[in-house]
Amino acid sequence: LLSSTVLAQGVPVDIPGTGVNFFLYRYEGQAVPHDKINAIWENISKAFQAWVDGGQQPGALSGKDVQVKGNDLYVKDQFILTVDQYHADANRATRAQLAEKWAANLRKGVDAFVAINIVK
Repeated sequence: LLSSTVLAQGVPVDIPGTGVNFFLYRYEGQAVPHDKINAIWENISKAFQAWVDGGQQPGALSGKDVQVKGNDLYVKDQFILTVDQYHADANRATRAQLAEKWAANLRKGVDAFVAINIVK
């Protein structure tokens, strides 16, 4: 028996240069949503660039700066993404639960990025 359900695919969204996988961006169909994934990476890059522009000082950026506001994730004041219902359903979680899980992954990624790039 064949199902008419389209299988979801995913693209890992990592924290560049760290090896930390933030989450799996799931989608249906054949068209990879590069624009949405690139927007997330751009937002993460903006948060890191602000730290770099500030002199890459120890303590100026850490995983503790990752915040969950409703279903939105931020690094300091930089918006990163909104957890949508599609991803929550795919992960069998509420949007708030998934936001906390992704925030935990993002915290690890921010800490790893800082450790690699800190000025000593």
